[in-house]
Amino acid sequence: MALLLMLLSLYYVDQPFPKAPEHGVFDLELRFGPGGAILGYFNIGVWDRLGFGLSYGGSNLIGAGDPEFYSQPGVQIRLLAIEEGFFYPSLYFGFDNQGYGDYNDRYEIMSKGVYCQIGKTFSSANVEFVPSLGLNYCLESDNRFDMFAGLKMQFGTFSALLVDYAPNFDDDLDQDKGYLNVSLRLIFYGEIFFEIALRDLLDNSAADQQLNRMIKLGFEQSF
Repeated sequence: MALLLMLLSLYYVDQPFPKAPEHGVFDLELRFGPGGAILGYFNIGVWDRLGFGLSYGGSNLIGAGDPEFYSQPGVQIRLLAIEEGFFYPSLYFGFDNQGYGDYNDRYEIMSKGVYCQIGKTFSSANVEFVPSLGLNYCLESDNRFDMFAGLKMQFGTFSALLVDYAPNFDDDLDQDKGYLNVSLRLIFYGEIFFEIALRDLLDNSAADQQLNRMIKLGFEQSF
């Protein structure tokens, strides 16, 4: 099991990572973000190419004031349609209705909705590169198309640098710059990770949420 976490993580920072859980593999992930927000994920591999997940959380869960829980849990589905080969990338189809930030008829950063994604793994010595590109159709508020991209640079078996970006087209609540995020992930015993992220480096969101920090904790195992 020690190598599975090197291959599988649900997200770069905010954007989906191009992997699906293997059969019998499950993972737990907690995100601690601005405004006292906590978001938890549970995902499990039903078959080798198909994974299901649930997420739930809220804002103002840490600190003063009344907690504000999300009105409904999030659902994640990942399907590996084409496994990557030497000359071509993998192809994934997914659904994810979990967004980020406060929820008021929609998430502050809207969820992906229905998406397709291609990704490819490149290895050199002790460094592994996993770039990806995706297209999604958001089902929140005014339905809209968007894109997203990510890059993971894994150094050996203990750390990784992750970068992702989404232009966030046609959103009246942002500054038309897109969301750029970066994080550093530390991996322990091949199945536990700690991650610290800097989000919204382009100051795209509302003033009180710009250039915010986030911490992730994750655990992966099989049964």
